[in-house]
Parts: sequence; structure tokens; C-alpha cells
Amino acid sequence: MAGQIPGLKKQLDEHVNLLRVLKGLLLSFLITLPCFLAFALFLTYTDFPEKYTFIAVLITTVISVLTASAYSTRNVRSKGWMNGCAVGVLYVAVLYLASSIIFMNFAVDVQVLLTVVIGAIVGCLGGIFGINLR
Repeated sequence: MAGQIPGLKKQLDEHVNLLRVLKGLLLSFLITLPCFLAFALFLTYTDFPEKYTFIAVLITTVISVLTASAYSTRNVRSKGWMNGCAVGVLYVAVLYLASSIIFMNFAVDVQVLLTVVIGAIVGCLGGIFGINLR
């Protein structure tokens, strides 16, 4: 491209790549939505105790973030953990905002904080795994 600063592409690849993070975020929700729908149907038609809902959300979060962060970092040269962490934290933030709007409850409790920490850690691990898939 004309007028592009030399080395800008290299500098961007060394930090969080927003396009790859957004693709990973989209993938994470493409995994999450069917899982949540299946779990909602399961809860509707069985006597499964609702107290285990948070565990199901955490399992879905781990699977979605791990897969999406690995996908988004497989072509990154360095700092895959940072890109993966961004996917995990953004995933949790979007999930929190959506649930808060739906339930009209913006409270931050231990479960929310635990979900953020798990999302960040799993995102980092997925990023590390994804960068090593090359």
C-alpha cells in the first residue's frame, strides 16, 4: 500500500491482532449458542437441578474460549497468549453484558469474577496452544 509505514505490519503482528481476535470471538459464540440452546432444552424437559447451571456455563465457556483462542492465534508469530487472553476476556464481557441486559441485573459477584478469570486463563492457554499449531 502506498504511504504505509515500513515495519507497521510487523509491529501489529507482535501485539494483539484485532481482526483475528474478532474472528475468534465470533467463533466462540458460534460454539456457545448451540450449546446454550441444547442446555436450555435439556433444562426445560428434565428435572435437572438449576443450581448446576453455572457449571454448564463454565464448561461451555472453557470449550468455546479454548477453541476460539487457538483458532485466532494459529497464524500469529508471537504473543499468542495475549491474543488468546483478549478473546477470552472479550467473550466473557459480551456474555456478561448480554445476560445483564436480558435479566436487568448488572451486579458483579463472585461468579462473574470467576468467569472473567477463567476466560482469561483459558484464553491464554488456547493462545499458547494455537500459536504452536503451525
